[in-house]
Amino acid sequence: MTRYLFCCAALLGVFVIDNPQCGAYRTHTQLAQIYLRDSLYEQALTETRRALREEGDTAHLLVISTLAHMGLDQLDPALDFLRRAIDLEPDNGELYAVLRDICLRYERFEQTTQILTRLATAHPQSAWLSAMQGWLHGQQDRADEAMTAFRQAIELDYNHLFARSELSRILISREHFAEAENILVEALLIQPDAPQLLLILGDCQLRQKRYPQADSTFHKAFASQVIDAVDIARIYSEHRQPDRAIEYYERGLARAPNDAMILNNLAWTYAEEGLRLHYALGLSMQAVKLEATSPIYLDTYAELLHLLGRHAQAAAIMGQALANEAPDGEHRTYLKGQRTKFRQALRENL
Repeated sequence: MTRYLFCCAALLGVFVIDNPQCGAYRTHTQLAQIYLRDSLYEQALTETRRALREEGDTAHLLVISTLAHMGLDQLDPALDFLRRAIDLEPDNGELYAVLRDICLRYERFEQTTQILTRLATAHPQSAWLSAMQGWLHGQQDRADEAMTAFRQAIELDYNHLFARSELSRILISREHFAEAENILVEALLIQPDAPQLLLILGDCQLRQKRYPQADSTFHKAFASQVIDAVDIARIYSEHRQPDRAIEYYERGLARAPNDAMILNNLAWTYAEEGLRLHYALGLSMQAVKLEATSPIYLDTYAELLHLLGRHAQAAAIMGQALANEAPDGEHRTYLKGQRTKFRQALRENL
């Protein structure tokens, strides 16, 4: 939580003084920011209240109050301060990022709906408010209402990239690929080579089996050096394109050779395809050395041992995986099935 709050403070442009030695005088706003950075939330709120009395409401101060209350798990006042901030700056997209996070972390959908309804009455021409309402509808499986709200946001602000990207996601989920692609292409004309838009476009092209176009789109996304190769690899895996998935996992590994997740995912992809099994076993072993208690990484290692005919070792490793999985863990049933498979293979080969 502390890291999240500090990241939000940086995202929202909160100036945090890193050198306390430079000058003895600090404004209440500056002190509030320092206390927020250091997770001293009560002190941050005290200084923010003083600053608000002196300066009046500003979105900047209200966001500090929001984040401090979140640090204290006081969600009701956090939402109230955030509502006041949005009321002052209804088209500040960064404020809505905090609101979305509160919704997802704490499932405050009903309260957020009430807040947005009040704000929309006061600011009927706010594109961001319409886009946020669309997002909220989408989270609650109301796709038609979501699309209507996103289209309204685009009418209010043709360049609204968030509304365009979220609308395209819903259209893709409904297999309205042509319309989704048109919206994404228009968005890329507004912001050429935007990495996240390219990812969505590439996914849309893969769903239409337009593989050369998707390859080109993902190449552009990767060249931005903002998108992780792993994100592209996962999309290719979802679309059963293992060769491309392996290509991007290998690229990701070249950038981050000690990333346990990349090592594991690449090893598993090779295992699924029955390719380069000894090489994949080495990758998997590295992942396990980095995170020895991960049931998922141990499962990959055991699967590769099984594919290489080392069934006794595979069963033993799966025993370790089960020992590290909680009794009610989501992977427990699957891991038990794996152990049964390995033991059966061992009996058959005795």
